[in-house]
Amino acid sequence: MAMEITQVLLSAQSPDGHTRTLAEANLKQFQEQNLPLFLLSLSVELSSEQKPPESRRLAGIILKNSLDAKDAVRKEELTQRWVSVDPSIKSQIKDSLLRTLGSSVSDARQTSSQVIAKVASIEVPRREWQELIGLLLNNMTQPDAPAPLKQSTLEALGYVCEEVSPQDLEQDQVNAILTAVVQGMNQAEHSSEVRLAAVKALYNALDFAQTNFENEQALPTLVPLMLETLLKQEEDQDQEDGVWNLSMAGGTCLGLIARTVGDAVVPLAMPFVENNITKGDWRSREAATFAFGSILEGPSIEKLAPLVHSGLQFLLNAMKDQNSHVKDTTAWTLGRIFEFLHSAGGEYPILTATNLPHIMSVLLESIRDAPNVAEKVCGAIYFLAQGFEDAGSSSSILTPYLGDIVSALLSTADRTDPSNVRLRSSAYETLNEIVRCSSIPETSNMVAHLLHEIMNRLSKTLELHIASSEDREKQGDLQALLCGVLQVILQKLSNSIETKPIILQSADQMMILFLQVFACRSSTVHEEAMLAIGALAYATGPEFAKYMQEFYKYLEMGLQNFEEYQVCSISVGVVGDICRALDDKVLPYCDGIMSQLLKDLSSPMLHRSVKPPIFSCFGDIALAIGEHFEKYVPYVIPMLQGAAELCSHLDVNDDDMQEYGNQLRRGIFEAYSGILQGFKGPKAALMVPCASPLLSFIEAVVRDKNRDEEVTKAAVAVLGDLADTLGPNTKILFKDCTFHMELLGECFRSDNDQLKETATWTQGMIQRVLVS
Repeated sequence: MAMEITQVLLSAQSPDGHTRTLAEANLKQFQEQNLPLFLLSLSVELSSEQKPPESRRLAGIILKNSLDAKDAVRKEELTQRWVSVDPSIKSQIKDSLLRTLGSSVSDARQTSSQVIAKVASIEVPRREWQELIGLLLNNMTQPDAPAPLKQSTLEALGYVCEEVSPQDLEQDQVNAILTAVVQGMNQAEHSSEVRLAAVKALYNALDFAQTNFENEQALPTLVPLMLETLLKQEEDQDQEDGVWNLSMAGGTCLGLIARTVGDAVVPLAMPFVENNITKGDWRSREAATFAFGSILEGPSIEKLAPLVHSGLQFLLNAMKDQNSHVKDTTAWTLGRIFEFLHSAGGEYPILTATNLPHIMSVLLESIRDAPNVAEKVCGAIYFLAQGFEDAGSSSSILTPYLGDIVSALLSTADRTDPSNVRLRSSAYETLNEIVRCSSIPETSNMVAHLLHEIMNRLSKTLELHIASSEDREKQGDLQALLCGVLQVILQKLSNSIETKPIILQSADQMMILFLQVFACRSSTVHEEAMLAIGALAYATGPEFAKYMQEFYKYLEMGLQNFEEYQVCSISVGVVGDICRALDDKVLPYCDGIMSQLLKDLSSPMLHRSVKPPIFSCFGDIALAIGEHFEKYVPYVIPMLQGAAELCSHLDVNDDDMQEYGNQLRRGIFEAYSGILQGFKGPKAALMVPCASPLLSFIEAVVRDKNRDEEVTKAAVAVLGDLADTLGPNTKILFKDCTFHMELLGECFRSDNDQLKETATWTQGMIQRVLVS
């Protein structure tokens, strides 16, 4: 049989079904009758250059599948079979596999590297085949080793690192792997395939290299290498969005180094900056500026502030450089300075009343530059404004410039450059940040004027001539941006009693505009308009009731939009906004809303991320309509209990599922809190049957160490609501359980004042029950 295996392997790939079935049966019989010889024959077939590529490939696949399986039980069975094979035969098989790495057939080489890793996954943890790494390293270091051998050797090393655990390799073996990888990445290596295989192997080997990366002698060597790559720019890299080349990669790595080592990077990078920043060659000036911008996140402000103060004037002057690349990178660097180092109340102020006039003059002039430069300037203005967000009275030094900034951003949004899409978006996003960070009431007139300007712009989009789907998309994108600005303005003006009347004066016209925008049927604008309406509902309160009849059909459409689940999720959030605004005035619409929300929860088509907000929304509705929520209880409580049961079956080892579990628990608790508060009084008895299961669920969540702080806060709040609403009905339950004392103790030890406050209230509610 061993002599005939080539023909059997070829027959197993025959297009003729009968031939194929017979060959497969022969292979299975050989495997069952003499496994060691079967495995040896496959390895010989794989390594033999005289055999057909087709038979060699299948031999490798069968050999690999004879060593590993996805099913844990089957995998252990195959492992034990290999362990029981005679050591001399195993040695012959391993020799064949290593020889195959030098094969002229790429399929054979690649399959062999995978099988080597499978054998290693069994033997290395048993402290067997300890010579493997050394043999692979020898392939990389021997003089005149062929490129295919190096490539397949590196692939084998990468697969080995995937298959075995870091604790299974000795440090000298890890060093050998890294030596082989470095050999493959060396500039002297002419084969790009070898260099790529080396980088992939390094990626898989990183988990093994902790000790090596703890070597702090590395920085002086690494930083100069990264700095040199910055000089490898491409001529048109500033014109493309998301361009990725050697220079960009080097800058990104330099930024990661700065974040990792902090102050230590500054003396290594600054000589490069100082030596190149004034050179005649644009590449040198751009690279120096890129280097400086890249190290601004990580080092302390004490270290960077003097450098920024001495270099700020130079950077502002560089915004008039003749080269677009240099201006683009300079604007980006200014943005990074404002993002990471500027805060109005900081100990080391970057922006002062002295330098701000020149900074604003340069930015407002440069925003009229080429689109790519103007986009970076928008970013710089964004972060400049953001630094004043929590400044209180200090923001007054920016206030005199806000009118000019707003005018410049609106003009930028109106530019007709061919590549204006990204620039327009940046301009409006920056406008949002200006509004968000402005100081009310001193800027209320400016914001009110901007409100009317944006409403006027939104109105004009309804008059655009739409001749194609592209026109419709452009209209929708612009409407979405404008609705986004209106949302921010509404949120800003509604935060102050003095400015709320500005909203009320324009509310009718605004709502008409939003309804007209909905009629355009664009999902993108649907999201932004829905968010803006949520802000309008919050701002107008009970007055929003007059808009509900017209708005409801669009709200229902949003709740039914399973495919574009973000629209559905936002619509659910808006239901909450409306409930808080209208209270029981929302009652006429609750049957329709509740019916749709229950359908959403039952639908397997709806993205799971929408379901936790729906539970929270039940709480909002119950809180708004109080005892009228009674008719929904038979449908809602089973949903909540089913979701609580699901929480106990989520995979805690999956980070995404862990996050989803926290969202789900928080939603469930918020639903119960709203229902309990809504039923406080004559209808409280309706919730007595839920008390024991709810306490059990809270206890299970409390025992879970993967819960986040928001879940903890929601759990504490619902405990208090349970005691507050049901009163003496929960006395026995609270006496019988003690977990709530542990939970409250944990909250009192927290640094979160809001959590402590909630816990204090809950403790009072429970104590009131226990002494009743």
